[in-house]
Amino acid sequence: MPAKLLLCLATAIVPALAQRQSAPDLLAKALAAFAANHNQQTHWNWTTAETRVVIDGKGRELQHLPDVMAESVIRKDGRRCNAVLSWGDGLAPYALGGEPDARCGGVDPLEVPFRVESLLRSTRVKLVKDSASAITLSIQPDKSRLRDDAPDTRCAASIRATIRLDPSTFFPMHLEGEVVEAGCEADSAQEIRYGGVETKGPLHHMLHKGTTFRMEYTLQRDKFGNAAHSYWISTEQHWSRPFLPDAQALVYMNRRFTLSPVLRNRRLLQDERTTAQEFGAESSTKFDVP
Repeated sequence: MPAKLLLCLATAIVPALAQRQSAPDLLAKALAAFAANHNQQTHWNWTTAETRVVIDGKGRELQHLPDVMAESVIRKDGRRCNAVLSWGDGLAPYALGGEPDARCGGVDPLEVPFRVESLLRSTRVKLVKDSASAITLSIQPDKSRLRDDAPDTRCAASIRATIRLDPSTFFPMHLEGEVVEAGCEADSAQEIRYGGVETKGPLHHMLHKGTTFRMEYTLQRDKFGNAAHSYWISTEQHWSRPFLPDAQALVYMNRRFTLSPVLRNRRLLQDERTTAQEFGAESSTKFDVP
């Protein structure tokens, strides 16, 4: 082969090799992109439709719980929270039309039960695939951190996950995984606003061992072409959560539901679909990931 041709091949290959990055470096960029994206939500509002179905150990439907539509509202202190817009069974939403602080029923509809940021700080990460469409990383649980003082760290250390990054921005546009250790176990408190029904015993976050999840993020482009206002939003989520064997009720959106029948090996299938709208513009969710 002529020397001139060899030289051309060499100059073509060297830059490509130089662009390769380690898995920890890529995950650090994903964390930075995720954190920066949080600031963009000030330009957007959204509504989330949620469905919940209880199934038995063989996947057969036992109970379809009322669907709910929630919207993101902003408290007086600037924080986001959720507020019910409608119930699938026709029950009137709590304080509909009232001030956001009165309607707020907890965290924002987009809030993930575990801290994504903590998962993106994992040290047990490997590069699976680097392609033009996505960079795929795998994260393994870290038993050395299961006794950490920080609950978010313990939970992230309990998760096995696959993450796909957008190659141009390094944003984690797809996350899926499973809770394989007990570090996400925790009690919860939620005000019951419907029916005056008291809940006996503690409420538990449904992040028991065996929980699986999938989250899809979609870039919402600013209508006026200002990239600084574009926002990655979690447009779809799917959760499969095991119940504790003796669980008799479920609470969500500040409403209590009796579970029937009470069987072992039950799971809750929860699906969420979010539609975004830009403040000051007629814009809806776009599914055109670059």
